[in-house]
Amino acid sequence: MFRKLIDSMFKSGLGPELIAATVAINALALASSLYSIHLLNRYVTIGLTPTLVTLTVGVLLAIFFEVVLRSQRHKVLQTINQMSDAAVSKRVFDAFANARYEFLSVFPLPSRREALGAPSAMQQLGSTTNLASILDLPFALLFILAATLLYWPFGILAIIGCGYTLFLGLIGERNQRASAEEHSKASSRAQQLGQFLLTAGETVRCLPLIKPLSRRWEEIQGNSLGSRREGMGLQSNLQTSIQSVGQLLTVMVYAIGAMSVVHGDLTTGALIGANILVSRAFSVCSRAAYLADPFLRATRAETALQEVEKIEMESSGGVVPPAFKGHLDVFDIAFSYPEQPVPLFERLNIDLKPGQVMVITGPNGAGKSSLIKLMLGLLTPKRGLLRADGIELRQLSQDWWRSHIGYAAQEPVFFDGTLRENLLLDREIEDADLLALIAEMGLDNFLASDPAGLDRVISSHETGLAIGLRRRFVLIRAVLNSPRVVFLDDPSEGLDKAGQAAVA
Repeated sequence: MFRKLIDSMFKSGLGPELIAATVAINALALASSLYSIHLLNRYVTIGLTPTLVTLTVGVLLAIFFEVVLRSQRHKVLQTINQMSDAAVSKRVFDAFANARYEFLSVFPLPSRREALGAPSAMQQLGSTTNLASILDLPFALLFILAATLLYWPFGILAIIGCGYTLFLGLIGERNQRASAEEHSKASSRAQQLGQFLLTAGETVRCLPLIKPLSRRWEEIQGNSLGSRREGMGLQSNLQTSIQSVGQLLTVMVYAIGAMSVVHGDLTTGALIGANILVSRAFSVCSRAAYLADPFLRATRAETALQEVEKIEMESSGGVVPPAFKGHLDVFDIAFSYPEQPVPLFERLNIDLKPGQVMVITGPNGAGKSSLIKLMLGLLTPKRGLLRADGIELRQLSQDWWRSHIGYAAQEPVFFDGTLRENLLLDREIEDADLLALIAEMGLDNFLASDPAGLDRVISSHETGLAIGLRRRFVLIRAVLNSPRVVFLDDPSEGLDKAGQAAVA
């Protein structure tokens, strides 16, 4: 994961600038130690004011340039973050928008949610603070080397303290991995139940559901919060341990340094400067050790996203006929779902001429919706052919095919946006044509009663619109732009007589 972050820095073309800035920042960070050494060893001993002025001006300039360079590096890292965020977001959208429906629909829901959260997880790991910590980590050796040159025991202490801190981070990452996986599963179940409470308020109140849901809620939330509490406890223990190591390291540096000063092997200025250097090295390593939690989250999300990306994608190529007359035929198809050994269809044949209307009837579970999804090209038959104007659907360009069809799903769905945006989608259609269809569907009075009209804001979980209204708007969306073939799944479900007449 860290390798990907480093690769993204260099692919951005800003890698050399980052390295140069990081080297300069860490070199300038030595100034405070040198200032302490020379201030105590020279000025305090000699007492010359020009020495104090020269040293102070020098360290202030070093601090100023370090701050400027850190600010510039922060801006460069922000640019890289934006590029990385955009790349991950595009990967997520492409994976979910272009994966074959029949394979994506059976992909585990918790893994799909994990993959959808990849942009935020990767953004957290690749924040400017975390990236700066990764860049600064190798330069902890610079501070350790400088401390070693002042007095070799300090170098050994710094190596032990920093090494143990990084070891604690590694152990913390391993301990949190199992807790994080458990929390991910429990959190997914909690989200599903929470979504049910949001969208089924009347069902919860009008059926004897409160007691069983309360028990289930306590169990699921207990697991979710418990696993999260465990993860937070591990993170807290890691933080406490690292702080203790830092305090112990400071005590040991001063204890050994004080004895060396008394014996004349070290000056007081060198002791103060060495402590600053060791503290710098420890600070860099401790920041890296805290990356375990965001690293785990990003790793899980990246793994889930890669699994989704392994799903077979819909073909971007295919035959593009010059025209489409609207002739559909189904020849000898058989179909069954993977978990259903008994086929829904066997040797099914349909011949639908242009201009004809076909109505499919049957009990629930008979396969009406599955047949529509087969004819849409979303599912693949186990045997047989589905053809449009004599060309097998799998040979056609999917973009071309779907530009000639209209579809209203069994469950009317919207995305967050205005009513106009939900109906027009990306199509260039005049409002007058849209309003004519709305009137034909008997929705003109409803639209006139809303001051916002077509600019009414609706959500993906729209509950302010009755099911009959939602279904009629979805039907309008399906027939806009005059597609050659329209697939309507239960178009009259939940409609009153006026609505049914309008659909007919």
